[in-house]
Amino acid sequence: MQKIRASLSRLFSKQPTDSESLRIKQLELLQQKHQGKPFVFDEGNLRFMYFNQKSVQSAMKINDPDQLLCGYTSAMMGFLLANPAPEHILMIGLGGGSLVKFCYRYLPRCRITVLEIDADVIALRDQFMIPPDDARLQIIHTDAIAYVEQNSLQVDVVLLDGFDMEGLVETLNTASFYAACHTALKAEGILVTNMWGKRKMLVSLLTELRSQFSQRVWWCRSLDSYNLLAFSFKGENKIFTSSMSGTARALDQTLALQLEELSEQMRTLQLPAPTTANARDEYEVKELIRLTSEVAELMITDEKLPGSDVEWSDLHQ
Repeated sequence: MQKIRASLSRLFSKQPTDSESLRIKQLELLQQKHQGKPFVFDEGNLRFMYFNQKSVQSAMKINDPDQLLCGYTSAMMGFLLANPAPEHILMIGLGGGSLVKFCYRYLPRCRITVLEIDADVIALRDQFMIPPDDARLQIIHTDAIAYVEQNSLQVDVVLLDGFDMEGLVETLNTASFYAACHTALKAEGILVTNMWGKRKMLVSLLTELRSQFSQRVWWCRSLDSYNLLAFSFKGENKIFTSSMSGTARALDQTLALQLEELSEQMRTLQLPAPTTANARDEYEVKELIRLTSEVAELMITDEKLPGSDVEWSDLHQ
């Protein structure tokens, strides 16, 4: 079984083709030119943000900048299955602003706050056609950990999408930060987490989320990559149910998010709550075994996925 990469440094799992190698050389020159700062790479009708020659941060269709191209971004919008009309979304990580633009356009009554630690990423917002700040949208240059912990927030949804050139930002995926996000949510709020990494790490993160959110956590894999998306519910009312396929179908008709297909692979884990100390130890073992099995089933090598950045680009031009 092929080993899945440990970071977001590549979207795909196969060795680069000649065309991909040529692209990497072009990207290396751009990286040298921009001296380690994030940079833009255009290819046909596509615009990419890179952190380095191997680290794709975002992708946009130039003639349709509000479209969600990457499957993990469409998957993160799965929170609409539980709350189709949020009033306030907190986004952690700006990137090329794909989620910002989509929510700004299609959720016109929603306020959006974005936290981004890298000023160089924010400096590229015009090239990615992100709307200017206004009464509905605010992009803040700040450390998300400090901001969430120091401000009294009550938001409907937190979209946690924190990556850098090394991959998943570890400090944004800890028990303490998940707890801070839990506090920042309204009573029926939802934390959506985009994760990428080795299976052992993914199991550990799901365990932390399940502990913080009283086991009310669902997860699925992106339809076009090995990103794992977790949906953690603070309240007991608005959760994913067996009837969500109908809701997904209706949303797909207006937003084209492929939520119906995504909802069919949504998973959760229901285990009896422990009542004694010994039962707690047994519960933790059962949880680890079951979660490890669940993640292994989702993260097997999928030959249907694009084999390279070039192949992915050809599919989206």
